[in-house]
Amino acid sequence: MGIETSGENRSIWSAIAPQKLNYRHYFGGMALLLIVVQLITGLYMIFYYEPSLRETYKTVQFFNNETTLGALTRNIHRYSAYFIVVAMFIHFWRSYFRLDYQGGRKWLWVTGILLTTIISGSVISGTILPWEWKGYWTMEMFNNWLKTIPVIGDDLYIFFMTSYTPTRNFVFHDIMLPIIAFILLEIHCIGKLRKRGLTDYFLRHFIAIAPLLLIIAGFSLLFPIPTEDPEIIPLPMAGRYIPSPESFFLTFLLPYWYFPPRSFSIYLFWIPFVLLIFALLLPFIIKKKSKAKLDLENPLRRKLARIIYVGAGGLLLIFVAAGFFWGSAKSPWMGCNSCHNAAMGDRMGIPPVTYKDTIRNPLLMDKRWMIRHWYEPQVVW
Repeated sequence: MGIETSGENRSIWSAIAPQKLNYRHYFGGMALLLIVVQLITGLYMIFYYEPSLRETYKTVQFFNNETTLGALTRNIHRYSAYFIVVAMFIHFWRSYFRLDYQGGRKWLWVTGILLTTIISGSVISGTILPWEWKGYWTMEMFNNWLKTIPVIGDDLYIFFMTSYTPTRNFVFHDIMLPIIAFILLEIHCIGKLRKRGLTDYFLRHFIAIAPLLLIIAGFSLLFPIPTEDPEIIPLPMAGRYIPSPESFFLTFLLPYWYFPPRSFSIYLFWIPFVLLIFALLLPFIIKKKSKAKLDLENPLRRKLARIIYVGAGGLLLIFVAAGFFWGSAKSPWMGCNSCHNAAMGDRMGIPPVTYKDTIRNPLLMDKRWMIRHWYEPQVVW
């Protein structure tokens, strides 16, 4: 049975089925659609959220436990953030290796890089907002990173780590960053999609990523964030054996673990800053060459340049992935050093001298013990 359109019989499926589906744009479209999911779920949560030191987590608990579809909404919001980062990561590296920034797509690349930084900031501020132990842990580590920024680092630390911490993160997460993100999205893709028809695009892409949406719904139902008794406040690993979005930060926290404080600014600010500037300038450094110029080039030289380009990107990709797995293996969830951050003082308690040595202290590799220690650090230690 079909519907009639422009004098032709077309089935409902042919009217909404994805067209020209390819992996070049698939993950970018996936990230865009998940941002829409974040907007819808986030708007619902805003009505119940109160950014204050004393009441924030209580309002989160009320929303999670008492409101209609509150728990499902919060968990979808959380897991969607995880898959947005994964989709952006794949989309970025595909664009890099395919040289998608060349030709007339320079500003698509620039806005994409800026969008990546803005959405990363949204993930960090969103992790802080519930203001349980996980949120406090993230704020502690994020502020330690802010202090590595030259000149203004100490002022930023004071600005965020005050009695207004939840309020200021709320303003950034729900007002400032979304406004900037949607301006960049307009330049990056929405302006072009509007000419083709936004409704048609979203409907077709929704069908294309339906399996992923089912996975997110499954995680949200099977592995919800624990928000039960008022006295039970989830710590950095929010649950038992649950895929945790907080694991994004592992690679970037490794310098705190392995290097002395005097070198933090090099690894945590200057190297990422230089890489960001280089990424933004890449379309203006490596320009698309005409076929005539390519024919005049030495084939061996062109092949060598390609090997260097792909090798540099590949090494950076391997470094990020290796840092993620290395950080996870050395100490589950970057456990000890996230709270017992010896470089920044000992107000969370002094850990044992073996807290970095998984051989001398095998408890560090015992995930059950580590999770119990997260939840009851004064009892299990």
